Amino acid sequence: MPKECDYCGFRDPMPFTCKYCGNSYCYNHRLPETHNCPGLADYKERVRSGGKIYQYDSEVTVKKYTKPRFNSLTNVVSVIRSNYSLTILAIVIISFILQNVLGYRYDAYLALYPLDVLSRPWTLVTHIFLHSGPIHLLFNMMFLFFFGPELERRIGGQKFLAVFFISGIVAAAGYSLWSVFILKSAAPAVGASGALFGIFTCLAVLAPDIMVYVYFIPMKITHALVFFALLDLLFIGSAGDMIARSAHLSGVVAGLLIGKRIKEKGQYYRQ
Repeated sequence: MPKECDYCGFRDPMPFTCKYCGNSYCYNHRLPETHNCPGLADYKERVRSGGKIYQYDSEVTVKKYTKPRFNSLTNVVSVIRSNYSLTILAIVIISFILQNVLGYRYDAYLALYPLDVLSRPWTLVTHIFLHSGPIHLLFNMMFLFFFGPELERRIGGQKFLAVFFISGIVAAAGYSLWSVFILKSAAPAVGASGALFGIFTCLAVLAPDIMVYVYFIPMKITHALVFFALLDLLFIGSAGDMIARSAHLSGVVAGLLIGKRIKEKGQYYRQ
């Protein structure tokens, strides 16, 4: 079963148990030296003072491995459950199916309407799980698939969820304020773009040297972030533009602030 690493919080489908301290760790922190193991220091002190090596006795039960039925499906489910970003991806796809099955009422209840935010506060979150069509869904989920797990690996599952939802809520608030007070418009918004820009920005702050491809051109993630931000600033408020660019930029601001805070505290995996 997936279990969070006691050092970084990453949910590993196959966690390692340290024989010195007894805690569970992910692949990156499985060695005593990588998680500053207190049990290892105690063990070394016992060896030093006693002049002999102590053996750690444990009862080992050997069970015959039985290959489960539907093994491939089981593996897929295990991977999704062990990774919050993939769990979100699965929920979004299910939500998109429900959109097409249930139709207008589903959209109307969960979409973000700028004028109704105070009376329908749940839409600050629920709009993230709706999409306007297959292409919108495809690009957003590709974005989540490539960058979500990478950020989650570095900061752990709980912090990843905080970045995702805080960025999504800030993006919704920014879009609502921009629509009501600047555009004088009440057009509803759907999509995870604002939350995803928060993830992308946070990752750029923590790992600025990561290389990404933008329109098949390789560049550092920080340069890609500047490119996308300038693109949104250039076309924000353009007539006929159906992209919620104010939500993108609000998500960038949220990701930048959260990323800087995480970096200052050093609570992330740097490699």
